[in-house]
Amino acid sequence: MTDGRQATPSQLTAVSFGVLGLGSVAAFLISSAQWNPGSNGWYAIVVGALLVSFHVRPQRTLTISSNVESINLDEVLIVPMLLMVEPRQGIAITCVASVAGAISSRRAWVQNVFNLGQQVFAVSVGYAVLAVFGVRTTSRPTFADALVGMLGALLVAATTALFVRAMVSFASGVSYRAMLAEMLRRVGPWTGAVTLGGVAAITVGAYPVAAILMLGVLFFVHRAYALTFKELTARRNAERLQSTIASLRNRRNPADVRVDLLSATRDLLGAGSAEVVSGDAVDATGSMSAPLRSSEMLRVTARRGLGAWTDEERVTLVTLAGVAGDVLRSTEAMAQLKTITDSQTEGVIALDLTGDITFANPAALQLLGTTDDTGVLGTPVQDALVLRNGRRRVDLEKMVAREYVARDADATLRTAHGETTDVAYSITPLRAEDAHVGAVLVLRDVTERRAFQDELARRALHDELTGLPNRRLLLDRLDQAIARSVGTDQQHGLLFLDLDRFKVVNDSYGHLIGDKLLIQIAGRLKSGLTIADSVARLSGDEFIVLVEDANDVGRLTSVAQNLLDLLEEPFDIDSHHIFMSASIGVGLIRAGQGRDEALAAVDAAAYAAKAAGRNCYFVSTDDEVERSRARLDLEVSLRQGLDQDELELYFQPIVTTERAEILGIEALVRWKSPEHGTLAPQEFVPLAEETGLIVPMDRWVLEESCRTVREWTLMHPNRRPLTVSVNLSALQLAQHRLPEHVSDTLARTGLPASQLCVEITETALMRDTEATTETLDLLHKLGVRVAIDDFGTGYSSLSYLKRFPIEVVKLDQSFISGLGSDPVDTEIARAVVRMSNALGIDTVAEGVETDMQRRILVQMGCQQMQGFLISRPLPRQQFLDFWTDDQDRMLGLLPGLHTGTPA
Repeated sequence: MTDGRQATPSQLTAVSFGVLGLGSVAAFLISSAQWNPGSNGWYAIVVGALLVSFHVRPQRTLTISSNVESINLDEVLIVPMLLMVEPRQGIAITCVASVAGAISSRRAWVQNVFNLGQQVFAVSVGYAVLAVFGVRTTSRPTFADALVGMLGALLVAATTALFVRAMVSFASGVSYRAMLAEMLRRVGPWTGAVTLGGVAAITVGAYPVAAILMLGVLFFVHRAYALTFKELTARRNAERLQSTIASLRNRRNPADVRVDLLSATRDLLGAGSAEVVSGDAVDATGSMSAPLRSSEMLRVTARRGLGAWTDEERVTLVTLAGVAGDVLRSTEAMAQLKTITDSQTEGVIALDLTGDITFANPAALQLLGTTDDTGVLGTPVQDALVLRNGRRRVDLEKMVAREYVARDADATLRTAHGETTDVAYSITPLRAEDAHVGAVLVLRDVTERRAFQDELARRALHDELTGLPNRRLLLDRLDQAIARSVGTDQQHGLLFLDLDRFKVVNDSYGHLIGDKLLIQIAGRLKSGLTIADSVARLSGDEFIVLVEDANDVGRLTSVAQNLLDLLEEPFDIDSHHIFMSASIGVGLIRAGQGRDEALAAVDAAAYAAKAAGRNCYFVSTDDEVERSRARLDLEVSLRQGLDQDELELYFQPIVTTERAEILGIEALVRWKSPEHGTLAPQEFVPLAEETGLIVPMDRWVLEESCRTVREWTLMHPNRRPLTVSVNLSALQLAQHRLPEHVSDTLARTGLPASQLCVEITETALMRDTEATTETLDLLHKLGVRVAIDDFGTGYSSLSYLKRFPIEVVKLDQSFISGLGSDPVDTEIARAVVRMSNALGIDTVAEGVETDMQRRILVQMGCQQMQGFLISRPLPRQQFLDFWTDDQDRMLGLLPGLHTGTPA
């Protein structure tokens, strides 16, 4: 790691001479001090000879930015030299060893000047340590002297290492901090070496003959020391070689590959120079080469340090040359392609043998959702993009490895960012020098072409007016469904819809309005079906629905009823309020039944439904018999239930919107059938209406409600009397004696007429307006309140609020659910409340479930409400407990109601 700060030759020369000067001053000062003449000349000769020998034949270890460091055991010899050789002699020995080492290693003269200066300075530091502790040179050093000598030798080694690393950092820009960390790892070997030197000094001082034994020990320690560092060097070189190879593979420019290759070669091999030469060049003395490519060689010369090139260094060179040759071939091929592909509108991506992206032109980058190839190159192609042909993923890595060829194949491209594009792709093997080196993937955006094709197909298979599938597509889907059912128990259903009185709309308003009506009807039909269901337009006013995987008629009739309910809502077209219904034929496709036979069956069923009175469905299968039988059984059970008192009343409170004070209740019937369990009104009331059982049921509900409320009124004379609301069916309203029956019921139960409110739906109200008006007038004279239930969902107009004697309007919950979120619902509710207040009619909001709805109702001026926000419908005893509860606890159901002001 470098910081980009490299010294110039003149700067290196100046620093080297500065270090030499510093060492000379230190040597002069230390030599001028008073020393005991206690050393023997032969000690100086032996130490000097050994020191020179170590410098002349060092053991190379590692290179830091082309600067070779050497392994030796100077520290072992420095301890005896400091203790037993006078400073002048010691400094002279150091100078001779340094010069001898410079001559043998043939280093540059600037380096030799620096080495001489720093070594003289370091030895002077060692002698200074002895002077500080009062130790003088002697032929017989003591144990204490040896300890001080060891400390001095450690400082000599540390000073030398600091000087060398500082100079390397200054010269090459290599991080000084990193080299200091490397130096710290050598403290252990230094300590061992100076310890051995201390022992040698004491031993030789006491027994001079022991010098022979110490030389043997020194030799073996030196060998072990060298082997240790040789292993370290091998490991470091392997790591650096691996890092260099990875760096070369990431290069994309051939020129950058060559520059990095030569730099890394010099650094890893400690070579004075590295160059690429022609393949037929002959190696000179002291050089080593390896084949780079068929026509080129990688050559190194000027090995730093002594000795010839080693086998390990030759393996390193061959490895570097082989990797670089592969990289050069790939990068040069990519460079040749780049000029061509950058101008192409198709996306071009090059892959190596492992499926990694090595090249991507601008068009490819655009398809991948980026403009920078940094995050793309070197990425596995399966991570950068996904190609799917239908549901199958295209395995690009396998295609590269097996040299597959694909041309203009359709696929969907999905990038790593999640974007999808319709493409046509081609893949071709990539070869270089007759060797398979990867593949080229070409991507072409075909979104517009595919969209055009899809539009043509859509128009051929869809109705132009409504956008629904046409007869052709429906028949195709029907054939597929029937074929899929062969050999299985899976069944499918058909619904044939024939619009009622559509011809009248066309004749009255014209075909333009009729077409707009068909478009809206198609939208409603689609909204009432699941994604798996298909609805198609067969002809002018005929539609057909295919319900796949429908194994029972119940599901089909549920779909049919849902569609009928959707069509009940009026259609607003160009200021015209149009009501529309349909007759629906329903049928399951039987096993072995053909397409035409199935269509004919549901067509006949639709005709039967139209003949039965329109706005209904008719089942054409044998299952209809079972359904009719079940309905008959249910009718019998309901009749028995009426006779055996299986009906039960539930009560839902009606409260004020501001303070949640209970003003009244709505009585709701439940059927606790021993066979079918507890049934809600929607599960048996329609059957009761069809069979006429609704009339006796309504009478029971009316009488039971009046009797119950009268009992509660007598039980709680101090509470405000409750008003009970009872629903009247259209059949009961049509009874001429209804007012008389209500009067008799009030008389029998003792309930005041003012505590009874009868609720009538808008549809029932409009069946026979004259008779209805007469009935309501008689009820009004009795003192019974009249309410319009589910206001806004039928066919009435606001003007009828004034025409009929209505005291209460119950706003349907379909408008309440949209308060605060649906502007239309909010404005409708506001208009109804405003109109009712203007006419002096009470408004009750049904289905209030949130406090936000309540607050909006308060702001609108709606006085009363009911819904799950206050309570669900409760059985008799549970409601009585609810009503008789402490008022404060009841008010606590809603926040902010105690004040009586809008929250």
